[in-house]
Amino acid sequence: MRKRIYANDAERVAAHRARHGFVQLTVDIPVQTMLAFEEYLKFKDLSKRAVITKLLETQLLRKR
Repeated sequence: MRKRIYANDAERVAAHRARHGFVQLTVDIPVQTMLAFEEYLKFKDLSKRAVITKLLETQLLRKR
């Protein structure tokens, strides 16, 4: 059996985020918006991370 590198899943996730330069973003949105977003993700077979990152980069943070 492999030796555990991390004491728990929280440490494992924190290490993954640190290695890849990710931060956690939490927002409150209406239920209907979330349901529509989840349907979109299923239809396009994309991750939440990919869609939100692309939206932020192309819509809010683009150079003008």
